[in-house]
Amino acid sequence: MRVMESSKAAIEIHMENIIKGYQNLWMGYKRWLFQVSTLLKELEQEARLSVIEGDSFVRFKSNIDNAGLNSLFFIYEIGNVIPSLTWRHLIGAGHWFNYVLLTRPTSCLPAFSFSLDRQITLLYWGESVPFLSTTYLKNLNLRNIFLKVNSPSSVEVSAANIMWPKSAYPLMNQELEHLMPYYIFNSLMPPILNNVNEIWSEAPLVLIGDKTVRFLTIHKTICTIDVKNIRRFTDRSVVNTRAILIDRSFAARHVYLDIPEEYFDQFVGRESPREVIFIKDTKFSHDPMMSVQRPYIRYTVYPFESIKLFGEDSYGLLLSIVSMVLREYYLKSSDPFLFTLTPEEFRKCLVGILSPFPYSQINELGLRLIESRKGLSALTSLLRVYVSDGFIFSYLHPALFECFISSLKGHIEKDYLVGLQRIATRYVQESEPSRIVSNVLLIQKLFEEELGFTLSYSKAEGHIIPLHTFVKVCVPLSKALYIRSRGQES
Repeated sequence: MRVMESSKAAIEIHMENIIKGYQNLWMGYKRWLFQVSTLLKELEQEARLSVIEGDSFVRFKSNIDNAGLNSLFFIYEIGNVIPSLTWRHLIGAGHWFNYVLLTRPTSCLPAFSFSLDRQITLLYWGESVPFLSTTYLKNLNLRNIFLKVNSPSSVEVSAANIMWPKSAYPLMNQELEHLMPYYIFNSLMPPILNNVNEIWSEAPLVLIGDKTVRFLTIHKTICTIDVKNIRRFTDRSVVNTRAILIDRSFAARHVYLDIPEEYFDQFVGRESPREVIFIKDTKFSHDPMMSVQRPYIRYTVYPFESIKLFGEDSYGLLLSIVSMVLREYYLKSSDPFLFTLTPEEFRKCLVGILSPFPYSQINELGLRLIESRKGLSALTSLLRVYVSDGFIFSYLHPALFECFISSLKGHIEKDYLVGLQRIATRYVQESEPSRIVSNVLLIQKLFEEELGFTLSYSKAEGHIIPLHTFVKVCVPLSKALYIRSRGQES
């Protein structure tokens, strides 16, 4: 169902009025709206979706509560994934999550969407946030919380990477919380540089004020730093220098960027490229007195060591590269979950990424691993979110947890998740439209074959719509939202 409205989209209209002074960004937003609208039109054939759109916005939501769409979100402190960072670092002193916007208070919170497999801005209107202390929000102090939405059909998601949970409650699951740093790390890709109109495909945290719009995007990449030619800015406590880093197209780029003073020494004396977290901070202000306006854009890098996330079996720089390459191959694959990558193809990617860095050093054991399919499979398994035989890879999409949330029962082991994903794949291949009884029996049969137990009739029936939504809506939508605006890909 497609509805044309403008009264509901005050926040997007307000945002567009601010960015209209920045022609490239504004035109990029218009292209993005068209791209998302076209995609949703295709997906409407597969699911019961409502698409609400106008000149300044495109939003969508599920028409039913049991679709397994937009029902689970993870609000998190970035420092739990990247120890050198906190949201307080990124947003800065004197700022907070709470804004007075359009005469109403709101909180713009960083969250991870299970349905969309990306970071998103969770917007809450009101004087207080029932599941988070407003004092903590003002102090930029977040804690990890899963939000289970009471009525997913009320959740609206905007093409501007904003969503409204309306009503939700905290959900406790320690096993799932343990997995979330790996999903967040996996979702990070190298940045798109010098092209602000592509910000929408980079899953920005959107901070909207009365006269400003600020986008924060978080990326993983590798880089080398020129530590001999630096400028210190004591007012911002940063060191500015020149760097070579890998961008979104896996090409080497020369850029000037900031390093917080407290971390600069970690870059000194290291000729090899190193893993980093790259932050792109872009701010746009509305000034009616100026016909041509320029955005505030700042790049900052923070040191990152994958060994601190993945443990002693990590292979450092190599594991970050493996994560980037696998993510790229997955996003471009036509299958919902599967893609192929040979050791030869991976070595070609590795050589291309490392060729601009003459002093690159890769763990010797890691290099031996990528010589064979078995070794590449072992390396991939360290990332926690992929399974592989060294040639065919499968991504364990996070929407899996929404689809099967009633069947998890504390089972978050990888083998169990692989079985659930096989059930989803086989169900879509073998089910028959409008044959409810036969589809229920099929689900019972698949659970017995893949996991060794049989669901009750009612529980199996409850999986029919979520299984279809998972494979036919969540996965293609999540992939497409990472694709750069048509006509803008490099």
